[in-house]
Amino acid sequence: MTVVRAELAPRFYFGDDAVLLAMDTAGVNTVLAALVQAERQGSSRMAHDGKIHDLLIDPGAADIELHDDKVAWRLDDAKAIEIIELSTAMTHSTTGPGHHYVDISAPTETLVLSRNEYV
Repeated sequence: MTVVRAELAPRFYFGDDAVLLAMDTAGVNTVLAALVQAERQGSSRMAHDGKIHDLLIDPGAADIELHDDKVAWRLDDAKAIEIIELSTAMTHSTTGPGHHYVDISAPTETLVLSRNEYV
């Protein structure tokens, strides 16, 4: 079973709210494929566990809208590449738990990319 879960995590990052993207190893690969497609084509869509993830490359953007049935990712090219590089690093490391932090604009200042930790 593939795990990909995006949620607002109150007081998660040193007392501040964060967006948590919790994934298992297969989930990292799923998200990575959608990000690469968006970076190359300008947008992509991923459906997972009843939720649609719309990824849009938008100059100057670094925000994520969380809804009950949808996650809207608006990232500029540089931010998409940063997340792609961090996700790729996760796929090349061991299968154990790990995470990376990414600066974003909204709804919080931090996105946590987490593999095999909060699944």
